[in-house]
Amino acid sequence: MASPHPSLPDPDPDLLSILFVEDSMADFALMRAVLINAGMNVSARCVDTEQSMRRALAEQQWHAIISDHSLPTFNGYRALEIAKEVGFCGPFLIVSGAIGEETAVEAMRAGADDYVMKNNLRRLPPALERSLREVATRQRHMRAESALADAHDHLNAIFSATPVALFAVAQDHTVTLWSPATQALTGLDAAQVIHRPFTLPHADDAARLLALVAPALHGRPVEGEPFGMTVRGEQCELLVSASPLSGDPPAGCVVSMSDVTHLARAQAELSRSEQQLRELSRHTEMLRENERAELAREIHDDLGALVTRIRADLVLARRRSREKDTAQLLDEAEQLVASLGVAISRIARAMRPPVLDFGIVAAIEWQAREFAQHSGIAINVHTNQDDLALGLEQSTAVFRIFQEALTNIFKHAKATRVDIELFSDGTALSLEVHDNGVGLAPDALRKQTSFGLRGMMERVHSLGGWMDVSGGPGTDGSASRGTTLMISIPLHPQETAMPPTPAKPARQREDAE
Repeated sequence: MASPHPSLPDPDPDLLSILFVEDSMADFALMRAVLINAGMNVSARCVDTEQSMRRALAEQQWHAIISDHSLPTFNGYRALEIAKEVGFCGPFLIVSGAIGEETAVEAMRAGADDYVMKNNLRRLPPALERSLREVATRQRHMRAESALADAHDHLNAIFSATPVALFAVAQDHTVTLWSPATQALTGLDAAQVIHRPFTLPHADDAARLLALVAPALHGRPVEGEPFGMTVRGEQCELLVSASPLSGDPPAGCVVSMSDVTHLARAQAELSRSEQQLRELSRHTEMLRENERAELAREIHDDLGALVTRIRADLVLARRRSREKDTAQLLDEAEQLVASLGVAISRIARAMRPPVLDFGIVAAIEWQAREFAQHSGIAINVHTNQDDLALGLEQSTAVFRIFQEALTNIFKHAKATRVDIELFSDGTALSLEVHDNGVGLAPDALRKQTSFGLRGMMERVHSLGGWMDVSGGPGTDGSASRGTTLMISIPLHPQETAMPPTPAKPARQREDAE
């Protein structure tokens, strides 16, 4: 039972505290005795004036008040008013020696819980017990209603404050709830839709949305389904969820709509930016390769020719010289020029190997032999194509990826064997590079310094293909399964591919390599 005075201690629940408003001590003693004889554990106090009653109510909490109807200075009605003024919420009973039926009805209307005639005090204990039960029940109901009202207020506050659009529909598609966020999203006021068939600014959108949340009306939740609708002439992208209400079948469902239009637009803009960056990277790489090829040709043609001319002049000068020291100097100069010619050829090949002119298969095989010769690592190449015509961009990208893969193996893998597989089914080209080294670290792809792997990925993505890198320590903790790099790129239509270079005689091919 709620306490009207929080500063006062609650009464002992095992001891019935009763305040008697009575001017006759004999009647007070009699009523107290009747209650005790009925088995009640009673703590009682008697007051007979308004002031003493107020003082008693201020000093202590009481379970019940039993008041005489007629007192010398005031009456039961006034006592009832005082009890209400101080917030007393327990049962209030009126006991009188002579009270008419009409007066008793008025007392009950005024708020008294019961009345008992003094000539029939045996009714007092059951009347008090019944009144205590009724008051307890009434107070439980009041607390439940208060809690329900608080919950309702909280729900309304949440319902009104949430930025997610919420509404509820019954089984017959009648709208029962419509949040402010839903109103803001759809432009439809709650008064326009509540207790009416569900609608949206465009009827086809409403039909599609009802079809989307239909499972929730049969007890199956809907979570995060994409939904697009037109609002104020603009397309909105939403994520829709629906939860069924109680009942079997459910009485309806609550639908939430999260507006992700700005996220969708941001994602589209990000995708466009990524595509632009890839196109820029691809264009930059093409320019770089073209510059490398042009520079390689200039180095080979211009510097090579110049070196040849210098060597010829040195040979002629040595033949004409008759001094031994001069001849020796000329020999040393010729050796230096020869070394310069070798370096020029090596640099030109590194910038753009001439073997690429013979196709990607020949280039892969040549690079594999070069790698095996300089690294001492055994390497095997398997291919189902003897010749494969690729566009300049494709062949260059695949070759550079292959070079980077071999560089990584040489630097990090500690491998003794590398197996290369190059296959084409007419629609895509696949390259697989597998080594028997120490394997790939779990965080290798996440390192900020993994520029080689990222560069390979960008090259593959720019060609519309995919790349996968896998491998790590063996399952027994000691053996290793090495690392496998796989790439696959779609083959461009024939008209976009670079036409194959006419075959050269074998001797010329060896010179190019």
